[in-house]
Amino acid sequence: MNQYLNKLIMYHEIHKMNREGFSKSKISQYLVVNRRTVNRILSMDEMQFEAFLESLSQRTKE
Repeated sequence: MNQYLNKLIMYHEIHKMNREGFSKSKISQYLVVNRRTVNRILSMDEMQFEAFLESLSQRTKE
């Protein structure tokens, strides 16, 4: 599967688990991502997250 789609699915899964009442720590353990990543993703809305993903794809290499 495409890396972009994987990250988008993870975004929606984090927000779904948060709505269901899971703690940020439990979400990070379940999805095997850092707790700080969960915090950052929860602070973004969908448009901000898509802009973030777009900025990752346009990074230049030195």
